[in-house]
Amino acid sequence: MFYRKNRKIILPVIVFPILLIIWEAYIKIFHISSYVLPDPYALLLSFIELFTGGTIWPHIAVTMQEIFLGTLIGIAIGLVLGYIMAKIKILERLIMPFVIIIQTAPKISLAPLFILWMGLGLKSKAALVILVVSFPIMINEVSAIRSIDPNVYNLMKILKANPWQRFVKIELPYSVEMLLSGIKLALTQAMTGAVIGEMIGAKAGLGYLLNLGRETFDIKLILNAVILLSAIGLLLYLVSEFIEKHALYWKVIDKEVMG
Repeated sequence: MFYRKNRKIILPVIVFPILLIIWEAYIKIFHISSYVLPDPYALLLSFIELFTGGTIWPHIAVTMQEIFLGTLIGIAIGLVLGYIMAKIKILERLIMPFVIIIQTAPKISLAPLFILWMGLGLKSKAALVILVVSFPIMINEVSAIRSIDPNVYNLMKILKANPWQRFVKIELPYSVEMLLSGIKLALTQAMTGAVIGEMIGAKAGLGYLLNLGRETFDIKLILNAVILLSAIGLLLYLVSEFIEKHALYWKVIDKEVMG
């Protein structure tokens, strides 16, 4: 019972030391230079030094600011566009082809344009995040509204509900589950958009550190930046999962009842 409840934590705790041992053994057996791949202890020391020296905090703050600002605006835009397109089909037919064209374009090819138009600061990175976040939110919102049973709308007409009441009582509750799924996907993509923008051109951020490490052949800096980005991505995923679990609490209750 204890293992079943905590296996998401127990398994990584068991596997992580094994990976470190394999890492260390690989370096020793094949005599890998520290310039190519540092040993776990040396990497840990450099990681601690980044935080104790205070040099890493501004870069984390910049990346997180880009992610949160872009995500909030992207969610808002995705919701509005998705709702409008779900209600007005002709508008969807007009807009959707252009949205798909923009989304299928590699984000790394769009990043230089955003930087030329908006500069090296926050705006260009937030714009990239907005671009990658708004699409899954918009698509999920359209699907959620379209999946509502027409009989539910007929009932609301019989009850003489106005558009606002239909939105609050029917459309919003029906779209919560798919919206939260879209947000979970959007958060992981948001970090990708921010890092791509920083790697193309930036004055600060974790993507900027990746570039700096590459240019100075500092493998420890590159690995530390990758570890931090992975940790941030995992944290964002866990937060979105926590929100989803508590927002959709009735599904958890159903699972417990079913055993």
